[in-house]
Amino acid sequence: MNRFEEVCEFLRKMDSAVLAFSGGFDSSYLAEACVRSIEDVTAVFVDTPMVSRKQRVEAERIAGSIGIPFMVAELGWKDMPGVEANGADRCYRCKRAIYSTVRTLAVELGTGNCICGDNYDDLPQDRPGHKAAVELFFFRPLESLKVGRKEIVGHVTSKDWSKGLVKDTCLSTRIPCGTVITDAALREVEEWEALVRKTAGVEQVRFRYYGDSALVQTSPEELELLRRAWGRLKEMADEKGISLEFDPEGYKGF
Repeated sequence: MNRFEEVCEFLRKMDSAVLAFSGGFDSSYLAEACVRSIEDVTAVFVDTPMVSRKQRVEAERIAGSIGIPFMVAELGWKDMPGVEANGADRCYRCKRAIYSTVRTLAVELGTGNCICGDNYDDLPQDRPGHKAAVELFFFRPLESLKVGRKEIVGHVTSKDWSKGLVKDTCLSTRIPCGTVITDAALREVEEWEALVRKTAGVEQVRFRYYGDSALVQTSPEELELLRRAWGRLKEMADEKGISLEFDPEGYKGF
């Protein structure tokens, strides 16, 4: 039995469930396993100010391609106390709010089973969201079965629906911890990342934003594309009064 079938077997113990779904690799892997294994399952995408439009659109597209019922729940700043302050506990507070929303919806849908995509390779890392998942009694099949990043990425990238899937993370990670998050700053980050993708032709982008300056990162494999477009990007940044730099090593956390 391969690892994906092991996950399916784990999930078949449930007659109903709700999946916290972001449209990333981990939750997409689980979405396909859930559809194959659980008769009554719903994917819930929690939309917050820190989520890019691109991620929202892709999540709905992928859910539709997989065939899992899809719901959107919206959270504003008032629903996520303390997140806007951008302190060291921002990720825990955010995940706590997201998972609480998913659990509330699960109860409304008539199930007590909530699933999230924490994987086995996440365990040694500092993942504040993991604490929230444990506190709110989320099943974590990938962690429980020791399924890691290599198996997940290999499976997902073999699927037609994965084409165009880019690992986007929370936009607030582009803003230094301790700097209050504003809607304007988040939109600036989102617009610049879209602009870099379009101008340089790269898929992976992180626009680390410091107000009047920024650091642009892409994957090591796409650095040459970014270098070729750097002159044009610098011109556009100068026009907006932003001092732009790029990471010559490339960002390896995608």
